Amino acid sequence: MIAELLALHLIRLIGTDGELIEINPEEVVSVRAPGTVAGHLHPRTRCVIYTTDGKFISVQNECEEVQKKLEVEQ
Repeated sequence: MIAELLALHLIRLIGTDGELIEINPEEVVSVRAPGTVAGHLHPRTRCVIYTTDGKFISVQNECEEVQKKLEVEQ
């Protein structure tokens, strides 16, 4: 019998309330700065991550840092 291992690599980010958020890079559709919608987001939001299920995650990390973490996992 051959055992198969499933390796799931998550990136770790800091949520707007300081909580640890782990995200599967394969589920990230885009990464954007808050821009014009900043007034509708938490004041500590530095980056908004859009996912394949149509949701978004606001984090304190800068988008450049998030993008670098995503590139490392690809």
